[in-house]
Amino acid sequence: MYCPKCGKEIPDNSQFCLQCGGNLRAKQSVRVLAGVSAAAGVALLIVFALIVAIVIATYVRNESSKRDEDPSTPRRTFTQNNPVKQPEQVSVVDKTFPVAAQHYVYYTIPLKADVSHITGHFTAQGGSNDIEVLVLDQDGFTNFSNGHSAQRYYASDGYVTTGSIDLRLRPGTYYIVFNNARAMLTNKVVTAKIDAEF
Repeated sequence: MYCPKCGKEIPDNSQFCLQCGGNLRAKQSVRVLAGVSAAAGVALLIVFALIVAIVIATYVRNESSKRDEDPSTPRRTFTQNNPVKQPEQVSVVDKTFPVAAQHYVYYTIPLKADVSHITGHFTAQGGSNDIEVLVLDQDGFTNFSNGHSAQRYYASDGYVTTGSIDLRLRPGTYYIVFNNARAMLTNKVVTAKIDAEF
């Protein structure tokens, strides 16, 4: 071993130079510390890499869980037994009501589905026990209200005591009309149950 200050050869593990008296311990500690700090740096780098990997894995797992819980996230399902959507049924009219002589009563049927199924049954009482029942669109109802001829999607073949309705209609606004215009003095009582199925 040589002294770093004067260059004189000195015994190994000497703490001071015998020639110049230079302190050799400080140099050795620096060398040892340099070795320790290099090892510590490598260890710190490995620990940092592990922490980053754990954080990324946790984030990915949380995002996957959120997607599984979110109902708006589209999912592909490959099942053969997908449930068939049951049609929705809405009551248009389900009651007993009077229709005065020389008047009519109507109910509005707003339809938004591509095709709607209108079904039901009606019965009239009073006088001759008869009523005229019509299903009209918006234009037809306006014409009918003003005493003009109108396109009819359903007509009860004149005045009848009872009848059934079964028709399919496109989207739009329709009217079911219970007409007692022919009766001069007799009011009618109608019992009707008419439903729309989308």
